[in-house]
Amino acid sequence: MSTAAVKVHWLNQSRAFRVLWLLDHLKLQYEIIPYKRNEEFRAPDELKKVHPLGRAPILEIDYKDTDQKDILAESGYIFQYVLENFDKNGLLNNPDRQKAEKIKYYLHYAEGSLQPPLFIEFLLATAKKAPVPFPISYVTKKFADKISEKYSQGELKNQLQFLEGEIKQNSGYLVGGRFSAADIILSFPLEMAFERKFAQPEQYPAITKWLKTIQSEESYLVSKRKAKDNGADF
Repeated sequence: MSTAAVKVHWLNQSRAFRVLWLLDHLKLQYEIIPYKRNEEFRAPDELKKVHPLGRAPILEIDYKDTDQKDILAESGYIFQYVLENFDKNGLLNNPDRQKAEKIKYYLHYAEGSLQPPLFIEFLLATAKKAPVPFPISYVTKKFADKISEKYSQGELKNQLQFLEGEIKQNSGYLVGGRFSAADIILSFPLEMAFERKFAQPEQYPAITKWLKTIQSEESYLVSKRKAKDNGADF
């Protein structure tokens, strides 16, 4: 890592915290380039100068001994890249091939399976709180409730029950009974599920205990301080 300069293009109120946590747990040196959301809660246009999609997090790696510079977007891909290139001792990976593959699976599962129903529940909850007059507000609420009932609520429950069972079977973690990159990447959506009241702690005691356990990691506290210094609101 000494031959590479690493920059995290950081957006406040985003999922970028997980990348800080990943890097800090591996004790990698990096620089944070902070950005703030605009009045429409969108990422600023400056991010598009780094990556055309203009979304965060973005990891920029400049290899000092070559002309290579990698610009990485998408959290799952960033995690996989860092594990493959900078976690040589398997601190957040696993020496067992099958367990390593399970970790890789969770890197894609977080956004591909868990995040969609969680995000739909968030949108529906926002729609129900929208300042619209009656009777439009009544129709909006009924419509949102139907979508939640028919799809996202049940699908989110299915995902949470799956993860509850996985944690129970793996001695309090997601893979192999030890802290890994899988725990870090799934921390955000599961924390949001409880904070937004889409799930209750008593329904998922294993997930609740797991969250407390992983958030006691020293690297979590280090990353949290950095995030707050750069505009995060915990």
